[in-house]
Amino acid sequence: MKNDEGSRKFLPDDQDPVDHDHLFVEIPADQPSPYQEKIPSGYDPMGEIYLRGRASRTITDGRIAWWILISGWVMLVLFLLMAVMAVPVPELLIILLGAMIPFSILWRGTMAKMVAEKKKNRWRK
Repeated sequence: MKNDEGSRKFLPDDQDPVDHDHLFVEIPADQPSPYQEKIPSGYDPMGEIYLRGRASRTITDGRIAWWILISGWVMLVLFLLMAVMAVPVPELLIILLGAMIPFSILWRGTMAKMVAEKKKNRWRK
């Protein structure tokens, strides 16, 4: 076998002393996770509460599609119409007070979406 100088560059002999000053190991820096937050499971009670709150925040921030807002309004109106027809007046007041929560969420979401659309239209001009 031919012993040439090129192989010594890549495979040094065992007899050659190793220069420990030039020996180093690179350790990569901690990379941030590509996932911003871990979404909990909706099957446990606390995870369900968290997911409901996250959905409400998404709606109230206006970061939701128009068809979801419109279908939310339709479902709320249908629920209130059924409640008015089926429930006596004293219990109806309690139901209407409970319906104020989804009403306020949908109202804030609709207003936020309209403001976002208005800002988007200003930048297009």
